[in-house]
Amino acid sequence: MAAKPNPAGPGHGPAAVTMPATEVLRAYRFALDPSDAERAALSRYAGACRWAYNYALAKKTQAHQAWADRRSAYLEAGLSEAEAKERIKADGAELTDRIKVWDHHRKSLTLTVAGKPPLPAMQPPAGQEALVRRLAAARANAAGTGGERELLAEGRATVNTLKAQAFSAGFRTPTATDTSALWRMERDLPREEGGSPWWAEVNVYCFTSGFDRAQVAWKYWQDSLAGHRAGRRHGYPRFKKKGHTESFSLFHDVKRPIIRLQGYRRLVMPGLGSIRIHDSGKRLARLVERGQAVIQSVTVTRGGHRWYASVLAKVQQNVPVLWEHVHDDGTRTPYLRRTQAEKAAENGGHVEQIGRPTARQRAGGLVGVDLGSHYLAALSSPPDPADPASALVQHPRLLADSLARLSKAQRAMSRCQQGSGRWRKARARVSRVHQQITVRRASFLHGLSKKLATAYTHVAIEDLDITALTASAKGTRDKPGKDVKAKGRFNRHLLDAGLGSLRQKLAYKTAWYGSQLVVLDQGEPVHGTCANCKERNPSSDPSCSTFHCPSCGAAVHRHENSTANIVDAAHRQLKTVASDRGETQNARRAPAVPEPTRLPGKGR
Repeated sequence: MAAKPNPAGPGHGPAAVTMPATEVLRAYRFALDPSDAERAALSRYAGACRWAYNYALAKKTQAHQAWADRRSAYLEAGLSEAEAKERIKADGAELTDRIKVWDHHRKSLTLTVAGKPPLPAMQPPAGQEALVRRLAAARANAAGTGGERELLAEGRATVNTLKAQAFSAGFRTPTATDTSALWRMERDLPREEGGSPWWAEVNVYCFTSGFDRAQVAWKYWQDSLAGHRAGRRHGYPRFKKKGHTESFSLFHDVKRPIIRLQGYRRLVMPGLGSIRIHDSGKRLARLVERGQAVIQSVTVTRGGHRWYASVLAKVQQNVPVLWEHVHDDGTRTPYLRRTQAEKAAENGGHVEQIGRPTARQRAGGLVGVDLGSHYLAALSSPPDPADPASALVQHPRLLADSLARLSKAQRAMSRCQQGSGRWRKARARVSRVHQQITVRRASFLHGLSKKLATAYTHVAIEDLDITALTASAKGTRDKPGKDVKAKGRFNRHLLDAGLGSLRQKLAYKTAWYGSQLVVLDQGEPVHGTCANCKERNPSSDPSCSTFHCPSCGAAVHRHENSTANIVDAAHRQLKTVASDRGETQNARRAPAVPEPTRLPGKGR
């Protein structure tokens, strides 16, 4: 939605300007307090979601294996990889065209039954002209006679049968929609034949959410395999085992909401009824009452000994800064991030900034954040000018403080026979300690990320490769590593800080609160460069608390030197590229966006 107008009218001061408003998807997480019967129902719903995930993954794996067998046969026959793929595509062309024709027939009947105009006549694929004419004649004969529903049932069954043939032959991989249609054909079969006759005991969204999660896992693997996904290579999707992460999602019609808060201390979910929550839901309940929030879905997850409900809501939220894509026809589309608006403007229109950062953020300006092992974060400027010590954020050391208790629980579990009742109780105690550490760490990082997002206009951090930093130093049998135990303690300490989680929280909170996150290029030499003379000192010992420059003789605290370099690198990046966009200069070696007249945080 567009920005709100100034109620004071033109000519009034900035204090009278209201913040622009937009729709934001926000999740409100509540700890549930279920009874024993409700806890059993939650486990049953989570089990149905896990079963659906494994069912969808099995269908995808079978189709992929059939395709791999066909490809191997063609490769053994002497064809190249590209030729084998083209041959498989040609083998399934006739079946694929039949599926397209029948699917068009099904969609047209679905619209007709719903009282909507049918789809326009399709261009028949080669060799399918007779089938297209026959189905069109069948639809014409059924029009006005009430036979559309019978024809629709026949069309659905035929489409599902043809798709099942294509899946078993390896010509295509089932999507989440395809898997849902196949499951509806098989769900009433006996358990021994792959059916799920108990499906009516749980909400149907448990199954659809499992199908969707399998589709996401499959897409992540394919994108990683093709090199379209950054980070570590994703492995082949694996089946989920009972007893691990338990989770499911439920949806509803927002016009007839079922998921809602009953008072401030109970949450109503479809099929599960009203379940008490530990904390208060007053904040979300009041937003819903005022019409400023609409609940979209709920995701229930078990963590340790607790069940948590994450309620996703579309909230009308005031934000300090909003970026609008102004189309050529004058319509406006709001975005929280400048990069999103600029990407939308690539096809036409321009981008306008609505609002500006708060006075506190403008006073803070740009801050460089050095994330490390000695301090969790070292800031180039303290959030509280009256307290210079606030520039250094100490590690919470949550795992280190609970390590003795965790070790005792793990030793007790190791003395039990695996699978026994005592072993399950001991495992629950270990899980409880881990969950408490996780909750405390998340609470600490939420507070820190919000403090940074609300106190500065720009937050600059390094693009750290946490996987490489925490790699094991064990080495191989021929070349064993050195200081393996010391490196293991360092890795545990660094992972305990949750630096990756802090970056994720900063990414969306800076957009919420009107600031911008600037991520430096990976490998930016901020630790081995002198902030005074800009000379690099590769031989500088990172374990030393003082940075000594052999060129100019400067001797400053290492964190002060690093944060100053981060600030300088962020200023250069903001000058030459669009904020956190990752684009470079244009062909004329000019900035992709106009250069600001003043540096960020130095006023307007």
